[in-house]
Amino acid sequence: SQVTHQLSVNVQLPAEHGGLEGSAIFVDSEDTFRPERIEQMVKGLADEVLADTMVLHGIVEEGDDADPTDEDLLDDLVASVLEKIHVAKAFNSNHQILLAEKAQEIASESQDEEFPVRLLAVDSLTAHFRAEYVGRGELADRQQKLNKHLHDLMRVGDLNNTAVVV
Repeated sequence: SQVTHQLSVNVQLPAEHGGLEGSAIFVDSEDTFRPERIEQMVKGLADEVLADTMVLHGIVEEGDDADPTDEDLLDDLVASVLEKIHVAKAFNSNHQILLAEKAQEIASESQDEEFPVRLLAVDSLTAHFRAEYVGRGELADRQQKLNKHLHDLMRVGDLNNTAVVV
């Protein structure tokens, strides 16, 4: 969960700081997404990275003083970063599969936007599948559904130049 949160922040950084200048889709199957953790991660960035990210996100204009210690600017940056993380809570395995299809739509539609989707994070991939398909008798069905779901996720990445992390 910490890795998916950090990647959801890092994907939005300027390219010169290792970012992809994009947005993220976060499929949450275990109620793990925490906006306050995103805030901590943004505020923990190095001053130079914060200043350049403020410019990228339009918090300050290029050439203006992007003071990384200004609490109002930091709050605006946190709000901008959170706005670019599309969080979808999956309630069961079928819903999770539908969310992967919706992620494809969102990612495809975002490609001409300022922050196209560059990360699809699923936390956790298998939780609902393990809970719903219990025992050896259901193993084949579970694996078949999981395999199709993984291929759908890979397709999102392939079609949209998007990293997929599960």
